[in-house]
Amino acid sequence: MPTSGFFIHPLATGPVVEERDEVLLRLCAGRRVLHVGCADHPLTEERLRDGSILHAKLMKDAAEVLGVDVDREGIELLRTHLGGRYLVQDFSDSQGAVMAAEFKPDVILAGDVIEHVRDAASFLRGVSALMHEVGDGVELILSTPNGLGVKTLLNTLAGVEGIHPDHVYVFTPASLARLVSDCGLAPHRWYFYHVNSRKGVRARIRREICRVAARLRPAFAAGQVLVCRATA
Repeated sequence: MPTSGFFIHPLATGPVVEERDEVLLRLCAGRRVLHVGCADHPLTEERLRDGSILHAKLMKDAAEVLGVDVDREGIELLRTHLGGRYLVQDFSDSQGAVMAAEFKPDVILAGDVIEHVRDAASFLRGVSALMHEVGDGVELILSTPNGLGVKTLLNTLAGVEGIHPDHVYVFTPASLARLVSDCGLAPHRWYFYHVNSRKGVRARIRREICRVAARLRPAFAAGQVLVCRATA
C-alpha cells in the first residue's frame, strides 16, 4: 500500500532568468543546434517582421543551425527571410528523426514545442532515437509553460484559465521529468523564466507577485527549461 510520500516529489530548482530566449540562447551559443519547431505557426511572418522569432536569434549565436518543423509554409518563410538549412519533418516518426543525425548536432532545441504535440511520448521517443544515433553527449533542451507557476494561481483566483488555444498539455516539472524518463531520456538540469506579455498597472502588480514568489521557490516561475541527456 503506497504511503502519501508516493505522491510527493521534491520541487525542481534552478536559476530563474528574466525571459525564455535569454537562457535558450546562452545554452546554445557556439554549438551545433538542431532547432525543432523553428517556425512559429501561425505567427511566423509576424515575428519575422518584428524580429522576435527565436530562430533568427539562434542563427546569430550558434555555431551552425539546422531548422526542423512540420509547417512547410513556415519553413519557406524562414528560408526566404533568413536563409539557412531546413528539414520538413515530424519527430513523432522515429525513422524520420534518425535522418537528421547526419547533421551531428551538439544540441537539440525544442523551445515551447512539446505542449503543442498531440502525441508527446512519440515525439520524445523520436528525439531519443536521434540522440542515441548521434551519441557524443548530445543534449535535448525543452522549454514549456510551468503548471506550477504562480501566474496560474492568480488566473484561477480571477476565475479564468490562461492557456494558448493550441496547447494540449500543461506540464509541472515532476510530470515533465517523468515523461522524458519514460522515453529514454534523463533529466539533467533545470532553469526557470518569467513571462511578460501584458502592459498596465494590473499586469505590473502580477509581474511583481510572480517575481517575489519565484525568489522564494524557482518552481513558481511561469516557464521552465529542462536539459536532458540520452540514457544508456
